[in-house]
Amino acid sequence: MEMPLSYPLFIAAYAVSMIVGIFAGLLIFIGWKDLWWRKALASAKLNLGYVLLLAVLPLTTLVENAIRNPEEATEEVIYTNWIFSISGNAIRVLQDRLDYQILVDMSIVVYVWIFTFILYFTPILLLCLDDRATIKRYSVAMLFNYVVLIPFYLFFPVTVTGFYSDSGLTPLLYINTNWGRVVTSVDPLNNDFPSGHVSIVLTTMLVLASAGWDRRGYVYFLAASVVGIVFAVLYLGVHWLADVFAGLVLAVGATMLAGNEKVLAAVDRQVRRLSVKLVGDQDGAEGPT
Repeated sequence: MEMPLSYPLFIAAYAVSMIVGIFAGLLIFIGWKDLWWRKALASAKLNLGYVLLLAVLPLTTLVENAIRNPEEATEEVIYTNWIFSISGNAIRVLQDRLDYQILVDMSIVVYVWIFTFILYFTPILLLCLDDRATIKRYSVAMLFNYVVLIPFYLFFPVTVTGFYSDSGLTPLLYINTNWGRVVTSVDPLNNDFPSGHVSIVLTTMLVLASAGWDRRGYVYFLAASVVGIVFAVLYLGVHWLADVFAGLVLAVGATMLAGNEKVLAAVDRQVRRLSVKLVGDQDGAEGPT
C-alpha cells in the first residue's frame, strides 16, 4: 500500500505546485513571447505600494488570531445559532445526495489550491501586463474586502458548518489529514461570515471583467472558479448559505467602490506617498489611468 506524504513533504509539494501553476498560468494567459520579466519588475517597482498592500492583506488573518476577544466562545455560540436559524440545514442535501470521494477531492483542491492560486496569480498577471489602472482598482477592491471581513471575523465569530452539531454535516475538508491541516494552521474555524473565499474570487472576476480585458480567458476561468468555490464551501462543511450570500454582496460592493474615481484618487495618493518613501520619486510613476 502506498504511504501518504508526510506533512512537510506535502507542504513542499504544495508550494512547488503553486509556483509551477503560476508560471503555467502566465504562459497560458500571456504567452512566452509577450512575457517580459524586466517589464514586470519595473511595473512592480512603480506600483510598489500596491504590491505591498496585496502582499500584506492576506496576512492580516494571522494578526487577527492574536487579538481575539476573550469572550468569543460565548459570542460564537450565539452568533452561530442565529446564522443557523437563518440558513438551517438546507445544504445538508449536498452531502446526502453527492457522496462521492472524487467530488470531495476536487472540492478540496478548488477550496485550498485554486483559491490560493487566484489570490497570488492575479497581481502577478497584472504586473506582467503592466496594467496599472487595473492594479489600482483591484488593490482598492481587495482592501475594501479585508476592511469589512476582519471586523466581522473578530466581533461576529461564526462556527464552520461541519463543526456545528445541529447542521448534520460532516467536516469533509477538516478530516482530510494534510489538506485539513493546511487550512486549520491559519483558520480558527469561526471566520465564516461573510465568506472571504467567495467575496475575494468574485471581486477579482468583477474587477477584471469591468476593465474590458482582451484576455477574456482568465475572466472565464474566474467565473468557473466562483461557481466551484461556492459549491465547495457548502459541500465541504465550511460555510452557511448566509455566509455565501454576504460574500456575494461584499464582492459587488467592493467592485463598485473600486470603480469610484474619488475613492481611487484618495487611496492612490496615500499609496504613491508610500512608494516614494520606499524607492524615491520616479518619472512616469503615475502611469496610465
